[in-house]
Amino acid sequence: ALETHNVGQPAYWNNKKSGAAYKVTPVKDVTVGSNKYCREYQTVATINGQQQKMYGTACRQPDGSWKAVK
Repeated sequence: ALETHNVGQPAYWNNKKSGAAYKVTPVKDVTVGSNKYCREYQTVATINGQQQKMYGTACRQPDGSWKAVK
């Protein structure tokens, strides 16, 4: 979601084992320190019918992976 989706465009997936559903939405492109490839995001997890909202910031690492930094 952080790599391929535009700001405001959610990505969805389900955990088939647990039945949990997730929606991750990039909400803002940001710079953290000297890393210009960072994004704030919102995750909504639906687990056993209960929604939980989480917010964070992740930055793309030199190897192409994303790492949560906040």
